[in-house]
Amino acid sequence: MNKHFGVSWGIAVIAILGVLVWQALSIVELYHFQNERFITKVNHRITRTVNELNLFAVQKSTAVSVVRSVPCLTLAKGEKIERCRLQRDDDLADAEYRATYDIRDTTLWTLEKFYSLLRQGRRRGDKSFPIVINLLDSLGNRIDSLSCGYIPPWLRMKAEPVRLGFLEKHVLEVECMFPVHQFWGRSKNSFILIFVFTVLLIVCVMILMYKINQERKHIIGQHLFLDTVMHNLQSPLDYMSFTQDVLGKKYGNMMEIEDQQALEGIREKQSDMGHAITRLLTLSDIFYRIQIYPCPLCLKEMLEKLCALNFVKIPLGKQVDVNISCEMDNPEVSVDPVYLPIVFENLIGNAIKYSGKSVKIDIRCQGKGKWIEIRVKDNGIGIPSRSLKRIFEIYYRDPSMRDDHSRKGFGIGLSFVHSVVKAHHGKITVHSIVNMGTEFIIILPRKQWKRK
Repeated sequence: MNKHFGVSWGIAVIAILGVLVWQALSIVELYHFQNERFITKVNHRITRTVNELNLFAVQKSTAVSVVRSVPCLTLAKGEKIERCRLQRDDDLADAEYRATYDIRDTTLWTLEKFYSLLRQGRRRGDKSFPIVINLLDSLGNRIDSLSCGYIPPWLRMKAEPVRLGFLEKHVLEVECMFPVHQFWGRSKNSFILIFVFTVLLIVCVMILMYKINQERKHIIGQHLFLDTVMHNLQSPLDYMSFTQDVLGKKYGNMMEIEDQQALEGIREKQSDMGHAITRLLTLSDIFYRIQIYPCPLCLKEMLEKLCALNFVKIPLGKQVDVNISCEMDNPEVSVDPVYLPIVFENLIGNAIKYSGKSVKIDIRCQGKGKWIEIRVKDNGIGIPSRSLKRIFEIYYRDPSMRDDHSRKGFGIGLSFVHSVVKAHHGKITVHSIVNMGTEFIIILPRKQWKRK
């Protein structure tokens, strides 16, 4: 998948997700604000309604005998008599209201009347006002109750309890429902935005998943194609190699010089084809995924074998000096014995290719606890700073090297090196100064606990 395309869609998804979170937080904040505002209004309205009912009961006091004397208040209605001792003169009106409630006329002070007065303060558009009213005594026992409408549990709200009656021995509890329709009316635009951006987010995620799936199929197809090509090339190459050996052994001494030169040409073309197959194998590993099979390997012995430089063709006139320093108590590490040597073959080969006539390569190994550090340093032409960030990208070569036909390359080697190090759960970095040299630093764990 195109890198810039993926980044653009990733940014779009993050932006849409950010707007969704912002809108969701705004709705939650608005809900809490409306909730607190609504319950405050309900508490105020309940207190006001109770006072109105008390005042209404007092005004209908023709059947109630009231005797006021300091510091005592006596109310009598039929056989009911209530007395209240007053602490202050200012308590007279409040005590009268509460005493009147205790001997209330059920036709004057009822929960139905309370609900009716409570609804009078509602807006005309609010036809329904679900509510649950409970009248409790001082022990919490229910004396009376009234329920109007259904209140879902998640919308149930409790108002502050109000104490009523003589010596405040009765409690009025009210449960009501948060007006969802009002909240919807005030936050409808936010909900619409959330719906629109949710649809956009789903569309973006689906497009990304489609692109990723297509890219995965493309990579698998490349891998299968390269495997097929390598198989089809390797078979005739093996046959050519076998035929060449037979001809060389049987007729080598009988051949004329021209025939021997032709046979040597076949050998060179065979070698070139072998290198081509190796490049295709490397591409297949990079595109698909490198799988390592770690086993114990002596790092020092592996590097000493590489010093023979049997894997690289040194140009005429070049002198190569490879120095190895292994500062490790135990040079045995758990690595893939096939892939890791290829890493150093690539680094050493590049050091020889991109250096002058006198090539000096220093390889230094150090143990750092559970990790090992390997440094490969040369005195070559160096890597320009503009290319350091992209040096491990596949097919990438510095622009100054593309027209240099004396140093051919395909931009595959360092990408393969990076993939192998990453498969070992390691890290590779590079430091370089133009015309001074380059140093690659590889850090690997001593043991590979998981196969990647």
